[in-house]
Amino acid sequence: MGEFDQTVELAEATLQKLNIGPYSNNVYVFTCKETSECVIIDTSYAAEPILAACQGARPKYILQTHCHGDHIDAIDEVRERTGVPLGLHPEDSKEFGVKGDFDINDGDTISFGKISLKAIHTPGHCRGMLMFSYPGHCVCGDTIFPGGPGKTWNHEQLLTSIDTIKNRVFTLPDDTVLYPGHGANSTVANSKKEFAVFEAAGRPKPGEFGDVTWAG
Repeated sequence: MGEFDQTVELAEATLQKLNIGPYSNNVYVFTCKETSECVIIDTSYAAEPILAACQGARPKYILQTHCHGDHIDAIDEVRERTGVPLGLHPEDSKEFGVKGDFDINDGDTISFGKISLKAIHTPGHCRGMLMFSYPGHCVCGDTIFPGGPGKTWNHEQLLTSIDTIKNRVFTLPDDTVLYPGHGANSTVANSKKEFAVFEAAGRPKPGEFGDVTWAG
């Protein structure tokens, strides 16, 4: 069991958070309580814990927040053993060469059982980054973490990430729980407070990028 493993019981769904592998990766299994249909969000590290979390449920889709290597270690085995379609943003397919079964674009709805998730395109950490939102809960991948944004590899990428966070993440209700691609959860309200410290310090500084933290 990972340090950040969690099961969240919602009125109509169960959200399992699996914290696995050497990079504290999070994989999510979202299951409709009425129909037992589920989706797998990200395929990090190893297939066995992901498939174990699906026991008693019927996977309908695999959804990728993005396709950096540590988020797709188990993608081939999970696809083979579940036989379900893989969805990702077309920009991610272009950047990383991962061939999906269907494209997911900004604003798309992914439905399984009685549950619908809204896809939100959040470029920055990579061009095809996606979040998957359900009222009060948002699986945000490496878009944002407690304490800072996802890693960037040049200044323009950081600026894109900040713009995305301000206009896509921070427009969600303040009490929305943010479930990231690594480590602990946060909320929109807490993230706004952390970001305010960053802006008050006159950041980002010219040329800043990398493993940026809001506190500096």
